[in-house]
Amino acid sequence: MSLRSRIVLVVALVFALVSAFAGWLMLNRAERSLIRAFDRAAQTRAGWLLSLVNPDPAIVPLPLNDEQMLVTVESYGSVRDLFRSPHFPTNIDPIRQNRWVEQPSEPDRPISGWPGRLPRKWLSYRLAVAETTTNQTPSSHIRLLLVVPADSLGKDINNLRWTFGLGWLLSLVLALGAGYMAAGWLLRPIQQLVGQASRIGNAARIDPLALPKSRDELYGLTVALNQMLDRIRENMDTQRHFFGAAAHELRTPLAIMKTGLEVTLKRDSLADTETAFLKGQLDEVSRLARLIDEFMTLSQAEEGAPKVNKNPVSIASLLERCLGQLASLAVEYEVNLQLNPTPLPTIYWQTDASKLEHILLNLIENAIKYAVIGSTITVQVDALADGIIRLQNKTTRETGPTLDLLQPYFRADPLKEGHGLGLWISHRLTTLLGGRLVLSWQDFTFVSEVRMPSGIHL
Repeated sequence: MSLRSRIVLVVALVFALVSAFAGWLMLNRAERSLIRAFDRAAQTRAGWLLSLVNPDPAIVPLPLNDEQMLVTVESYGSVRDLFRSPHFPTNIDPIRQNRWVEQPSEPDRPISGWPGRLPRKWLSYRLAVAETTTNQTPSSHIRLLLVVPADSLGKDINNLRWTFGLGWLLSLVLALGAGYMAAGWLLRPIQQLVGQASRIGNAARIDPLALPKSRDELYGLTVALNQMLDRIRENMDTQRHFFGAAAHELRTPLAIMKTGLEVTLKRDSLADTETAFLKGQLDEVSRLARLIDEFMTLSQAEEGAPKVNKNPVSIASLLERCLGQLASLAVEYEVNLQLNPTPLPTIYWQTDASKLEHILLNLIENAIKYAVIGSTITVQVDALADGIIRLQNKTTRETGPTLDLLQPYFRADPLKEGHGLGLWISHRLTTLLGGRLVLSWQDFTFVSEVRMPSGIHL
């Protein structure tokens, strides 16, 4: 879940709880106001009916059809009913005025205190009590109990609850929408910062992030990130300068060694074994010279793309040459090299031969060093796919960290010779050629694939 979604959910939850509590308080207050207004109207009607009552001679106004009324007269210590509606309950406490008179949940069902059966429409009532004072009737005390149907009050309360509920849901939806837009607006500077940082990963150079205009927490974060980027840029420059300086210093002695070997090979007095040995040494020196050139290429200031010389390259000849150069190393490590298919079909790629040769030499040498003794290293060209060379070798370990192998100075087995730069250089060179180096290590089998871009096949 994104940060924006979490912010919206938290804000919506807080809004829902606060608005629900506030709405509940307002709803209770509104319901009480409706009930008080209804009770005042019922009390007014009860007082008006009481004003029309005369005990002697007996004059009693009749209630409406949906009302129940009881009129009692207390005179000289005796109480008698002056009027009672047919369905007036017998267990009402006249002292508790303005209360709900509970009705049965099933209409047309007799219950205790209710003579006969109730009409289906009588569901809830409110009780109002009116009494005369000694000033009005000195010789008697008249009490009028009026049970008024509260159907309209119940409907008003239900409508009020529905209104509050729907209003709460609508406000929650609006709050979610407004919160989502507000969170997007608040997080826009962070998104811009993330965009700038992501462009650094694809850029040739590391530029500082643009500082926001407002000096808030985001401003401090940007300053801290810029300081970190400065340190990264300094470390990268130091590393690049070291590679460049080391490569530059090594070129001169390697050139002298190469020249000496070439001059020696031109002598006619050399034996065949000596000539073969010296040619092998010359190939290794030439390979070291190419390695130094690749270091120089990778250590260039990266304002522009390094130079790539693309020409038609015969993949069969290139692979045979690479396998021939590493044949003695394979004998030393007691492994076999196999090219598949044999003979290799005629395939030409439009690429940089020197860089591709260096990639393949590194991968084959890595396979030789980590292969199981007596196993066979397979070098396969996928003729059906466009630009894929696959190397496969058996290992003593079942699996390993393939992503870490693409990092500089990382070695899967510290006891093996090497410096952990071969696969990293191959990865960088493959990326420079527009391809990808894909590694897989499962079931005691290590597979490295050079996947060149589509359209490389001629």
